[in-house]
Amino acid sequence: MMFMKPVLHELPYLENWRWLSRRIRCALEPDEPRLIDHYLAEGRYLVCCTETSPWTVAMTAFRLLLDTANDRMLPWHWRCLCLDQAWRPLLDLRNLDRCEHNQRWQPYAMQLANCVLLPSISPEELMQGLEEDE
Repeated sequence: MMFMKPVLHELPYLENWRWLSRRIRCALEPDEPRLIDHYLAEGRYLVCCTETSPWTVAMTAFRLLLDTANDRMLPWHWRCLCLDQAWRPLLDLRNLDRCEHNQRWQPYAMQLANCVLLPSISPEELMQGLEEDE
């Protein structure tokens, strides 16, 4: 007997997950670290209850967190938090690879291990370009 996961209509859940990702990527709530937990939990829900690929969810979450961490336009503390949490979807990638006896996750582990955050651009630096143009 094969276990079948319940298939819900994916679109509303996927849209919610994407909205959470935009809130993270744009640092719309940089003082709300639970937003990342909520996003990762929604990704697990998508995998559990829809036909969404677990690899796609984990890879998307990893890229989101690493790209956000490297975005110098965002607040430093938010970028550090995203970098600190990027291991979570990377662990999911590793566990998925173990099931298939692959090593696809290793280049991503190297990206995370070698990630060096440059300082965020300060609001004063952003305004300097405007003063020169006037």
